[in-house]
Amino acid sequence: MNTLDDNKDSTSIARIKEKFLDKLHEDFTFLSDVVLTQMKKALELLHDNHNENLVKLLKGNEKIIDLLDLTIKEKVINAIMLFTPRASDLRRLMAYHDMTICMERVGDLIDNIRHMLFAMDFSVPGFEPYRKLLDEMFVHAEKMLRSALFAFSGLDEVSAYETILMDDTADNMERKIEHDLAMDFCGKAQDSQGLVNIMYVNSISYYLERISDKAVDIAESAVYLIEGKDIRHAKLPEQRS
Repeated sequence: MNTLDDNKDSTSIARIKEKFLDKLHEDFTFLSDVVLTQMKKALELLHDNHNENLVKLLKGNEKIIDLLDLTIKEKVINAIMLFTPRASDLRRLMAYHDMTICMERVGDLIDNIRHMLFAMDFSVPGFEPYRKLLDEMFVHAEKMLRSALFAFSGLDEVSAYETILMDDTADNMERKIEHDLAMDFCGKAQDSQGLVNIMYVNSISYYLERISDKAVDIAESAVYLIEGKDIRHAKLPEQRS
């Protein structure tokens, strides 16, 4: 009788744990969707940077990201305390924890970009071409982020490695903007708005490069979850078939 009772208890605990992990995955999926929406809306703000409705939406979503960050971290801690997870489940929980930190940081970076875009004026002579360059960086960073999240949710290591290899392009984009700013405006007098534009274009490109770095962190966490390998300091081949 005790054996039957023990088996029932074990089955019940396993079901509770699975439901708990499913809910954790739902929370992380929601967090991912909100952050990807933030990327899209910030890109819209790049082309309509005094749109107060967009600003309001971005502010509201940032609050949601912060709340989800706290919720997911708390659930990870509770799961470790309640279920004494085996190695594979522990890797999964730690992946959620690490990637939630990345996503919250991406949210902060987008919020910084929002502040800067709202203060800029691309109609100042010489700055319109930088809107296109930043647009390209936005699109690339979003593509990396989406690919990294797909690698995790779909347990697709190929997408994870492809994301990591895309990081060099993001770095090159940032360096091009920094170089072009120096070439276009070095030694030329600027009014206060021109100086703000220069500083913020440079900063936004840096923040977008940092978002790409966070996508790499997520991809590396996905590889750790799928393959059990820590590749954070490993040199990857140029191509992976």
